[in-house]
Amino acid sequence: MIKRSLKYLIIAAVNVSILTAMLLLWTDKLQITYNFLILPIEFLKILGFSLVSLISMRVLINYFRKKNIISITSKIKIASLLTFLISSYLYIDYSSRIIRNRIIDGEFRARVADKIKKTGRLNGTKADSLTIEEYKAIAKTVPFPQIPGEAENIGYSYDFDGLLPDYYFSLTYEIPKKIEIDTMNYHKPHFFKYQTFEVIGDKKKVIYNEIQQ
Repeated sequence: MIKRSLKYLIIAAVNVSILTAMLLLWTDKLQITYNFLILPIEFLKILGFSLVSLISMRVLINYFRKKNIISITSKIKIASLLTFLISSYLYIDYSSRIIRNRIIDGEFRARVADKIKKTGRLNGTKADSLTIEEYKAIAKTVPFPQIPGEAENIGYSYDFDGLLPDYYFSLTYEIPKKIEIDTMNYHKPHFFKYQTFEVIGDKKKVIYNEIQQ
């Protein structure tokens, strides 16, 4: 039984290997910095799709028997095609991420990742002198607040627990003095955020803090 099923297990194993390699390609340093669970979560998805393909191949074996298909080559081709079709979502998703993260934006994302430093606290990161494009790249990975497109000299510090919802986020940036900016002082139990600014020459320096305890 095992011997007869070996070729299908090999097909499933090859599928897992290819998808895992693709996963490791698109999860660059910038991605992992803010989502350290991305690798185990995505790998579980790969295993889930592969389990479905194995179950489908088991149904396919019964089909081969009913149709009296005995050609090993035909069985392997059909089983491989079925496995690919079931996992096609991951192949398409991972391919697009590889193209975007490694080919199109590879150098840019690496430059942003190099600016990010550890704060010395649990899961803490910080960065200074970010451009608006660099800040937006980070904000696509972690839900940082939106800021004006004219912002420059952006700096942040972000510490979070990882298991508990507690976190501390601090953000500073400069905008032209003519741009209107609101101040804020919001409080509720275990959470508060505030925003202030000061005028320095022809710039406004905005200071934003958000804390969940």
